[in-house]
Amino acid sequence: MNSEPDRNRNLSLLLGLCTVVLWSSGFVFTRIAVKELSPYSVSLIRYGSAAAVLFLIALFKKIGLPRVKDIPLFFAIGATGFALYQILFNFAMITINSAVSSIIMATVPVIAALYASAVFKEKLGKIGWFAVAVEFGGIIILATWKREVSIGFGLVLMVIAALFFAVYNILQRFSTKDYTPLQSTAYSMIAGALLLIIFIPRTIREVAVAPLQPLLAALFMGIIPSAIGFLFWTKALSIATHMSDVTNFMFVTPILATLLEILILKEYPDVGTIIGGVVILFGVLIFNNRVKIGTLKRG
Repeated sequence: MNSEPDRNRNLSLLLGLCTVVLWSSGFVFTRIAVKELSPYSVSLIRYGSAAAVLFLIALFKKIGLPRVKDIPLFFAIGATGFALYQILFNFAMITINSAVSSIIMATVPVIAALYASAVFKEKLGKIGWFAVAVEFGGIIILATWKREVSIGFGLVLMVIAALFFAVYNILQRFSTKDYTPLQSTAYSMIAGALLLIIFIPRTIREVAVAPLQPLLAALFMGIIPSAIGFLFWTKALSIATHMSDVTNFMFVTPILATLLEILILKEYPDVGTIIGGVVILFGVLIFNNRVKIGTLKRG
């Protein structure tokens, strides 16, 4: 029989994979939503509906309230993982496709490791830094391959969004030390939705004249990839032996997002996206296996 650590690891891997599948749909549906709604309104509809779902679940489960001293932490998580991240993400998706955006987001585990290196003094080693250099080269290819200025600007916004989401992943680990995954997800997502309520007047005006399709796309993202997806993700992070065991699944997001873009939107990645994406994902692959590579070199 498997030990509890083995069961936890297997469950964390399953939840991480399920989350990434749900999140991959968000890239395509965001592109549908931002065609008719502003990035601010999409953010509010998405996380407002997600927060409402989690609020009802929290009431049913009677999870209580967070300690007063932890409220700033949950607002920090809500800002980096939801409010600020989502606004930047939505603006970026106006000008770049799902393939490019998902490739950039696949670098989040590496960015999180860089943060951990700076904050916790964890060493990346020569192989780790080489992998970072390879990824940076891939980003340069993405940014300079016959791109329009607007596309380049969108790519920069997506990189900043990835930086925020990497901070979210680290902060979430702090919150799950004292709170359950449901509590942590509910508190932080509700905090993120509260940060977005300033856009209520604008959202009401836009919803009144918007077609049904983008509204349904935004609501779908709120309930499925956000509410359910983040519950899975937080649970996976809380029981994982190593954070990278879970975050490594973001490596497959570009493949899933690109396939969905082809199937749903009938759009295909260009040569620059394919070359830059392969270089970036190669860098991520090296980074994720840097310990094994280092062991082989010493052997």
